Amino acid sequence: MKMFQPARTIALLTLTLAVGCQSVTERLSPDPEQAEPASDGTYLHSTPTADATLSGNWWDLFDDPTLDILIRKLDEANPDAAAALARIDQSYAALGLTRGATLPTVRGSGTIGRRRDSINNLLFPIATPEYNRFQLGMSASWEIDLWGRVRSSVKRDRFRAEAETVNYHSLLLSLQASLAQQYFAHRAADTELSLLRAAQDLAFENLRMHKSRVQHGMGVAADISRARLDLQNIATSTEAAERNTGKLLHAIAILTGTMPSKLVALDKSAPMRIPDIPTGLPSDLLVRRPDLLAADRKLRAAAVQIGIRKADFLPKITLLGNAGVASLQANNLFEADSGLFDIGPNIEIPIFQYRSRKSAVAHAKAEFREAGANYKSAFLTAVKEVDDALLDARSYTRELDLQRLAVQAAGETSTAAKNRFETGLDDYFDFVVAEQTHLQAQAQEAALTSERQLSAVRLIQALGGSWESSKREP
Repeated sequence: MKMFQPARTIALLTLTLAVGCQSVTERLSPDPEQAEPASDGTYLHSTPTADATLSGNWWDLFDDPTLDILIRKLDEANPDAAAALARIDQSYAALGLTRGATLPTVRGSGTIGRRRDSINNLLFPIATPEYNRFQLGMSASWEIDLWGRVRSSVKRDRFRAEAETVNYHSLLLSLQASLAQQYFAHRAADTELSLLRAAQDLAFENLRMHKSRVQHGMGVAADISRARLDLQNIATSTEAAERNTGKLLHAIAILTGTMPSKLVALDKSAPMRIPDIPTGLPSDLLVRRPDLLAADRKLRAAAVQIGIRKADFLPKITLLGNAGVASLQANNLFEADSGLFDIGPNIEIPIFQYRSRKSAVAHAKAEFREAGANYKSAFLTAVKEVDDALLDARSYTRELDLQRLAVQAAGETSTAAKNRFETGLDDYFDFVVAEQTHLQAQAQEAALTSERQLSAVRLIQALGGSWESSKREP
């Protein structure tokens, strides 16, 4: 029993260190919070609101059943999202491999064979140079984690796995926002196409009237040419609008994992609702934006990696053990005299590896600085995106209000021109010009409404959507 005393002592020491205070590796790791960006202040184009939480699905703010259906299809069938989920599983599987080092590795073995030794190579004579050999055994190894290197490796890989998890949410938010933008752009393009077709009918009627006037000697050929030019220009714009509408529909199909030929017609009857979006403070982005959460996890993993590389300078102690039975005959393989064992610690001390391990530490420090710089860059980009979206939202709102007044004025002018034509005070062509102006104003209003919706989507994406951070248990 005395042979097992050193192994027992080492095991008790390891247990004491494992349940003790902060490990050596953790103390050798830098504090990642020192590299985090300063997040105090406010947005340039917004006044912070008291309620700065977006709860539920962010697309519910638009109250559009078609958009809701499309995003649910995206969540279920988008191949990029499925690939990101697979990367999460890969990262947690890698974490499981790293965690396996915290427990002893046990292997079983068994051999049955016949062997012949060279008589001229033997130091001592034997009865026969040819004999059978039977052996059953078990071996075990366990790194004594005195410095917390193994536990820190598990912690590092957990941070990396969590980064993949939030990367998935970041990708999903980006895909959802892209789908919403394509959908609103498609609705605007469809409205523009309807207005162009109405303008084309009006231009065709205008051409017909000019031809009639020339036939009755009341007009000139130049009027027909101008009317025909207007008709051709509108027809060209209509063709371009049809092409744009089709491409937007194709993009929606691909985002939802559907063949364009199998995408059903979209119901666009819901009114375009412009939501009111609370912004909060820039510091809220650090806990709401998944890309910033991923950058935080990568920064923490890089900090732990420095401690691991520094701990490589310390001795590595591994407890090794072998036990089993061996015999030259099968009939006495399991007798007491056939037993064997070998147990004891193996100590690995780096002597002539200083330069390579110093380079490994320098590499880890450079990765940490890179992760910190990437975190700061991502945060500044996030604040810029929020301010850009806020500026767009405010500007497009004002522009849209002015355009609606222009549409109202153009509509009143068109109605008045029509009434004057019907009472004989003006000719038909004055009404045509007024109605064309009215249609152009409506097309501009539709385009601005789409831009206002797109800016709302960009703002929601910049704020991190309605995603809330949560740690996934491996």
